[in-house]
Amino acid sequence: SSDLRARRWLEGELGRARQVRLQDAMAINFLSESVRSAGCDSFADALLTLEGPEGDEALANLAFVGPAAGSCWGTEKKMDALFFELSDADVVAFVDAMMLPYRPGGVQGNQMLRNLVIRSQPVSDGAVVALCALLDDESSVLESLDLQGCEISGDGCKGLCKSLNANTTVTSLNVSWNPLGRKGGLALASMLERNVTIQRLTLANTSLDTQAVVALYSVLREQTTLREVDLCKAVLFSRQEDSTKHAVAMLGQNASIEYLDIGTSQLADLGASLLAKTLRTNTTLRCLHLRSNQIGIVGGEALASMLMQGSALVELNLSGNRLSDDGAHAMGTALANNTTLRLLDLSMNSINDEGLASIAAGMGENSTLTTLKLWGNHFSSGSDAVNAFDGLLRTRFDALGVEVDFTTYTVDGTTMIARV
Repeated sequence: SSDLRARRWLEGELGRARQVRLQDAMAINFLSESVRSAGCDSFADALLTLEGPEGDEALANLAFVGPAAGSCWGTEKKMDALFFELSDADVVAFVDAMMLPYRPGGVQGNQMLRNLVIRSQPVSDGAVVALCALLDDESSVLESLDLQGCEISGDGCKGLCKSLNANTTVTSLNVSWNPLGRKGGLALASMLERNVTIQRLTLANTSLDTQAVVALYSVLREQTTLREVDLCKAVLFSRQEDSTKHAVAMLGQNASIEYLDIGTSQLADLGASLLAKTLRTNTTLRCLHLRSNQIGIVGGEALASMLMQGSALVELNLSGNRLSDDGAHAMGTALANNTTLRLLDLSMNSINDEGLASIAAGMGENSTLTTLKLWGNHFSSGSDAVNAFDGLLRTRFDALGVEVDFTTYTVDGTTMIARV
């Protein structure tokens, strides 16, 4: 029968899909072809014919990844991915299938699906509306929705937010790399005023404008459920003063956010200094990412002073800024005194041997940092800094289990450094 053929196909193809590696993504089209040969109208129909534990596992975690995702897939997810391009008709058919009984007992697919990834797919606003039916279904158990890079517009995001207003199951939402614009950003801000379950929100590279990001920061001041917020390069264009003061005010009031990424937000020295002042009294934030923010010596010294005087931070990412030697010297002094930080990323900060030597000296006194990233700065072969890190790698770092993004080696009596 067609059902038997579909079940056998799915058992075989899911097994094959689990063995697929990222480099093969561009060539994979066997899934859609196999659906046709199995006698099913869509992949979703074939999926629902699978019974038993295999079917339960497949339905709980689904990922449909378009070829355009390339190597960005797999670095953060531990899910099997099915690599082929979805059409709008495929999305509608998938949603319809999820609403049908999965077993003779009447359990629907939507009562099994907990994590859904549709990434790097050209999803139209109409397809987004179809997906909203999964959120509106009272029997839904969906916990994580990842729609990264799906070309969702502001109108599509507005429809999605309408369904999320009263949703009580979704705890993680990723709509990064979508052109949401002002309309989408304002819709998200309005939704966050009502939603009480989302804990992780990813909005990186969403082409928001200043009005939208200010609205988001205003809502986040009083938000009590969000734990992780990613706004890296969320604003298409903004002057430094437009959003910085709102981010600072938010951190001064919010008592729930533990992870914040505001990389590529044009904070500069003034923004970093204001953040440093606020973070001295913030006892909730644990991880702060400030990469590529044009932070120079003044901002670096302010952040270092904050680390010395006490902070709840355990992770600080300052990669791609402009700390130079003076900023690195301040960080080295902070490392010698700080006992809470576990990860520090100072890669690509125009730091020369003098500043690197100060960081090495600070690490000689630090016993709590477990990850240090410095690659992309200006190490000179045989310099005091390279020799100091060579000694630390052989002794203190090895004993304490400190991970770094470089290694040392010796050629003709001269200590060299290389990336790992």
